[in-house]
Amino acid sequence: MGTCRICKKKAPEISSLLSVCGRCIRENFSKVKEFLEEIHIGIKKEEGISLKKQRESRLRCELCINNCCLQEGEISFCGLRKVEKNKLVGPNRNFANLEFYFDPLPTNCVASFCCAATGCGYPQFSYTSGDELGYKNLAVFFNGCSFNCLFCQNYHYRKRLQFNNLVSVDDLLEAIDSKTSCVCFFGGEPSCQIEFTIEFSRRAIEVRKNRILRICWETNGSFNPKFNEEILNILLESGGTIKFDLKFFSPELNLALCGKSNKQSYDNFSFFARNFYRRKNPPLVCVSTPIVSGYTDEREVEEIAQFVSQFDRSIPYSLLGFWPCFYLKDLPPTSKELMYTCYHKAKKFLDNVNIGNKHLLT
Repeated sequence: MGTCRICKKKAPEISSLLSVCGRCIRENFSKVKEFLEEIHIGIKKEEGISLKKQRESRLRCELCINNCCLQEGEISFCGLRKVEKNKLVGPNRNFANLEFYFDPLPTNCVASFCCAATGCGYPQFSYTSGDELGYKNLAVFFNGCSFNCLFCQNYHYRKRLQFNNLVSVDDLLEAIDSKTSCVCFFGGEPSCQIEFTIEFSRRAIEVRKNRILRICWETNGSFNPKFNEEILNILLESGGTIKFDLKFFSPELNLALCGKSNKQSYDNFSFFARNFYRRKNPPLVCVSTPIVSGYTDEREVEEIAQFVSQFDRSIPYSLLGFWPCFYLKDLPPTSKELMYTCYHKAKKFLDNVNIGNKHLLT
C-alpha cells in the first residue's frame, strides 16, 4: 500500500518505495525524475556500484546500453567487471559469469507456446512433429544485468557476481549431449556478456552441424546494436528465437521501474522484427511483457501490441503474470481482470497472444 506524492491517491497498487502511481510517472515525470533516479542510485550503491562515474576515463565497456566508463577500482553497472591495475577485469568472449542446467522439454520458456520445441519446426528445426518429449533444453543463466528492475524475479543473481567464478566456452560445450535440442541464454541478462553468447553459439553449431541445436536469447534487448547481424545469422541457421522482454512502452515507466531507457531495446527489437518474414515458423522473434500491478496497464499493453503489429501481426506476444518480489513486494499479484483486459487489448493488433504464468493470477 502506497500513496502517490503527486495526485495523493492511496492504493495497494502504488509501491511504497516509489510513492508515485503509474499514471503520474507517465504524465508528471519531470516532477519525480530526480527522486526516482536517487532510488536506483541508492540500490546500486548497496551493491558497491556507483552510478556517478567520471566520464573522462579511458576504459570503456561498450557491450550494452550502459557504455560504462570506469576508473581504477570502479565496478560496471552490471556488477561483472572492474578496473584493476588499469585493466578491465571480468567476463569476455571466452569466459562468462553464468550457471547452467538442463530443463526437460516442454519447459516453461517464454516462447513455449510458439517455439520449435512444440514441433512447429519439424523436420528442419525440431526432432518431432509434436512436443519434443525425451529431449531437453540447456538453460544458460547469465549473472549480471544492464537494467535495475525493481520487480526482478531473479534478483538472487546479485549475490553471485564473483569476478573469478567464470565458465569457459569449452565447459559449456561439453554439457551438450545427444538429447539437447536447444540452448537458451537468459538471466539476469545476456546482453552484458553478449560476446560469449555469440562465440559459444558459433562453436556449438559447428560441433552439432549435422544435428538439430536451436540457439535462443531471452533478453531485455539492451545489447549493442553492432551485434544484431551476428545474432540474426545464428538464429536463422539454428532455428532459434530471440525473445524480447519489452517491459513497458512508456520511456518514463521504464526509467522509473527499470532504471534505464528502453529506446535501444525497441531499436534492436525493430531490427529483428523487420527480418521476421525470413522465418515465421518457428518464429524468429517474439515479445513478452510482465503485467506489473499498478504500473503495466491496458494502455501500456495496447501500445506495445500496436508497435509490434506494424512489422507483422503474427509476431507472438506473451503477457506474463507478476508475483510481488524484490523492491516491489508490497504490490498485489496480477489480477485475472487486469490480465484479460490486457489480453483483449493486445488481440486487437496481434494474432498470436498468450497468457503466461496463469498460476500467479488472482
